[in-house]
Amino acid sequence: MAHEPRIIAFLCSWCAYSAADRAGQARLEYPQSLLTVRVMCSGRVEPAFVLQAFREGADGVLVAGCHPGDCHYVDGNLRAAARHAVLVRALEQAGIEPERFRLAWASAAEGERFAATVREMTEALRALGPLAYPARAALDAGLSPAPEGVEDGRSPAPARGGPPVPAGPLPPRAPGKPRVAFYWNASCGGCEEAVMDLGEGLASLLERVEVVLWPVALDHKRADVEALPDGGIDVAFVNGAVRLSEQDEWSRLLRRKARVLVSFGACAHMGGVVGLGNLSSAAELLDAAYSRPASVSNPEAPLPGGPVAGGGGLSLPVLLSRALPLAEVVPVDYTVPGCPPSPAIVAAALDALLGDALPLPGAVLAPNVALCDGCPRKGSRPERLSVASLRRIATTALDPERCFLAQGLVCLGPGTRAGCQPGCIEAGMPCRGCFGPLDGVRDPGAAMLSAFASLFAGGEAEVVALADALPDPAGTFWRYSYAAGLVPARVRPASEGGEG
Repeated sequence: MAHEPRIIAFLCSWCAYSAADRAGQARLEYPQSLLTVRVMCSGRVEPAFVLQAFREGADGVLVAGCHPGDCHYVDGNLRAAARHAVLVRALEQAGIEPERFRLAWASAAEGERFAATVREMTEALRALGPLAYPARAALDAGLSPAPEGVEDGRSPAPARGGPPVPAGPLPPRAPGKPRVAFYWNASCGGCEEAVMDLGEGLASLLERVEVVLWPVALDHKRADVEALPDGGIDVAFVNGAVRLSEQDEWSRLLRRKARVLVSFGACAHMGGVVGLGNLSSAAELLDAAYSRPASVSNPEAPLPGGPVAGGGGLSLPVLLSRALPLAEVVPVDYTVPGCPPSPAIVAAALDALLGDALPLPGAVLAPNVALCDGCPRKGSRPERLSVASLRRIATTALDPERCFLAQGLVCLGPGTRAGCQPGCIEAGMPCRGCFGPLDGVRDPGAAMLSAFASLFAGGEAEVVALADALPDPAGTFWRYSYAAGLVPARVRPASEGGEG
């Protein structure tokens, strides 16, 4: 029996939902493949709704509303058109075919038009087959099974309502100085520099604590950590995404040994820039890093997961099928955001975590306010922002005091947590989102895509043209959060190429 596609349809209450009713009253035939969700306006459909529908098993998503010019809320349908035009390209970068996400217009009287849209979309999805992105992610990755006991990210990420915390009370703290550990997974090393940037504060810190692990600075061995009792480390700061089996092992070891485990920096928090590697298969990444570069000499071609020539039985760590934020590997108690975290945020976090009273479990140790709130350019932001043309900082002479959004640049400040100052804004660069979302935001990339696309000015043709002018939607809005976002965990087939 042929697979019957599952379509989630978000229907505008005033027009598209009435058109569906009219189609039913007229007994017009169309496949019963829809699960309808009634919304007041197509502009109410956030990108996160679409992504969650795919994550929960939809083969396709339909957003249907009033014709442009007829919206009961003036321009809600134009906002829907702008979001659709950007999101469908981001999904295509991730390997999700454009036919799976459709936008359609239907007035309350156009039952036949609505029925025809459903028939067309269903036939297109039948031809594509089920989305089944978890299975396809594993298939596209082209990896042999991971070592026993290693979670390699082949399953979709769980819903993340905040960092989980370990069950039960913390073990008692050992007498003497607090024991502190720093560890480095898949990252650039900037988070290690953030600790060094404490300056004189670093000397004070080293007087207060006993450092039992810090590979970048001290020669501790894994055996030294294993010899500690469980809970023998008071606070462990782990930066970097989990990309290798060795990093998975170290993350689990530190979780067991630490009373408090801290996700330190954007890569541990959300996957960071490392997480954009999830747009490609593991085989593509290995080929790009070890086979194709002219600057790399690798005649014996040792690859992650394979034996080391002359290594006496040693083998390299396995490259996991995707990069994972730390919280998807082990329970995390607290998060220190940023790329890298600013010295002020690091110092405040250390004071809070080494003090007598810990913060609330699961807290992000940075202000829960948007970066725009303290932006030195906020006084120049107009009351009603609109973007009629897009500009790029590398090719445009900018006003050094005017709001970046008002100048047509992508700035993620409205949806990014404060705490980086002085940061990119003070240096004349738009915010790129490294401090992550405010509390309660499920997917920062989807939220900022929604906010920015909603600023597009003009009619349907104009907002779609603006969306098409964005060169890299996935890398722009999910620069630091792709691995932790709602975008289905499926990579594009290697033969398709792709944007960005």
